[in-house]
Amino acid sequence: MNKSEIKKQLKRSREQLFEILDTLSDEQLETPGVEGNWTIKDIIMHIMLWESEIIKLLWQAQQGLHPTTAHFAQQRNIDQINADWYEEHKDRPLDRVFPDFAGVRQQTLRRIDSFNDHDLNDAKRYPWLKGEPLWKWIADSSFAHEEKHIVEIRKWVASQ
Repeated sequence: MNKSEIKKQLKRSREQLFEILDTLSDEQLETPGVEGNWTIKDIIMHIMLWESEIIKLLWQAQQGLHPTTAHFAQQRNIDQINADWYEEHKDRPLDRVFPDFAGVRQQTLRRIDSFNDHDLNDAKRYPWLKGEPLWKWIADSSFAHEEKHIVEIRKWVASQ
């Protein structure tokens, strides 16, 4: 996937998410039970935190460093990381979540712009990615991740 395609996917998933979010009240955004106990606000934080990790991974990759992101946390599994982040951020005010959410996406786009298509697609370029191209890691921590949660949010909205 080239840089242009990645950016289109990022735009598309965000537009799909906001098509839903724009129809909801603040009360609905903070109602538990969307995914487990999580609110939509919690899901937005969750998406943002994973995307923040890919920003860090991209920066470290450009510096020639082995990433130290949550993707490589050997002491904790993904579920534990998600649970810890939920506890840490569940009380964050809604009016602070969305500006941060938008800011993280802007940083993601800037980081992606700093890579060429070869570096994004060469599965051998970054050995620590275990044979996967960088674009796949970007997708998994941004637009593909967002799309997964959009499905769950849509189900919850339909059930209300």
